[in-house]
Amino acid sequence: MLERFIEKKHTIDRLRSSPFAEHLDGFAAAMFEAGYSRSSGTRYVNAAAHLGHWCRDRHLPVAQIDDRTVRRFVEHIGRRCRCPDSTRDRVRETRSGARLFLEYLRERGLVSVAVTAELPGVVREFCEWMRARRGVAESTLGTYVPLVTEFLRREGRPPEPYNAAAVRAFILRRSRECGTDRARTAVTALRMFLTFLSASGRCSPALIGAVPTLASWRLAKLPRHISAAEVEKVVAVFDATTVKGARDRAMVLLMARLGLRVGEVATLRLADFDWDRGRLHVTGKGRVESWLPLPQQVGDAVLRYIVGKRPPNADDHVFVRVRPPRRLLDPRSISFACSTAMRAAGIDSRFHGAHVLRHSLATELLSKGASLEQIGVVLRHRSTATTEIYAKVDLTTLQRMAQPWPSMEVSPC
Repeated sequence: MLERFIEKKHTIDRLRSSPFAEHLDGFAAAMFEAGYSRSSGTRYVNAAAHLGHWCRDRHLPVAQIDDRTVRRFVEHIGRRCRCPDSTRDRVRETRSGARLFLEYLRERGLVSVAVTAELPGVVREFCEWMRARRGVAESTLGTYVPLVTEFLRREGRPPEPYNAAAVRAFILRRSRECGTDRARTAVTALRMFLTFLSASGRCSPALIGAVPTLASWRLAKLPRHISAAEVEKVVAVFDATTVKGARDRAMVLLMARLGLRVGEVATLRLADFDWDRGRLHVTGKGRVESWLPLPQQVGDAVLRYIVGKRPPNADDHVFVRVRPPRRLLDPRSISFACSTAMRAAGIDSRFHGAHVLRHSLATELLSKGASLEQIGVVLRHRSTATTEIYAKVDLTTLQRMAQPWPSMEVSPC
């Protein structure tokens, strides 16, 4: 498979004599399948071969390669390199190739070290517990793990001797360093971490109650939304004749018409669409599964992207990257695509992002006479309390219910 990227026979012979030669053909095949260009594939294969020479000199077998190994290898590239047959690649290209090769080894079980290898052991256990017992998404763990790790490093000791003073001090310090929303996230992350420690017998259950609750009024803010006319402007921005335009338009319609969350759009698979019955299978928060009706406009946009524009790829996720590696999109990329479209549409709003479309759908349904219970069903809320925030958007009804401020006679002094 090296021939897919490299034409010169002596170069192929050199690569196949490298310490990691047995893995290079498979690595090249994976890159070819993912759609990498000839130039990129050539550089990355050379980087993997170079990594093999470096590891051999340090008596490191392929099974022991991890993120720390790649970092040390990249630092070695930045200095004078005397590895056999080194191609003198630039540091950035070599780093990308070595990291991609490590990812390839992990996907095939050739490297036993997990992605979270550098995290403390208790944090890795926490992640596994959250996946198994709480059913959280990886994006949620991506938010919690840095906060929990920061707490552990500030304490500098095992969990057993934690006390209420240390827990409160961390939250109060964190709340002074960031905004309200981020501080509330820290509260939730630490509370879940202490729940895990309590369940595994590492701390007292009473310590969970020591996490302070930050002052917050749930119904104090209006939902961040834009009007129905502005939503249509956003949809009209995309050029559906291009791969990116067709993909982003389909994603925006899923969020604007069905109220899907960013993570739900990112994890959609081809098998989730039941075209015969005109419905869509969605796995939401807490791994709750639902079937949603597929409107004609949304179905047409998704089908146009899948059939006519979607790059051929072994990955069965619906929405994939335009450029290699053509795998599923990161939720942040979807949010960025929505924000970019809103600005391109000239939407004059403080809030730009994918979740605005979900709020906008709810407010539009409310203006057309839908009840809060019906909106909760559409948005798949598990509690009616979550839907109550949209009651404040119905200004016409609120004006009819509002009572005049009582007046009273004030006697002169």
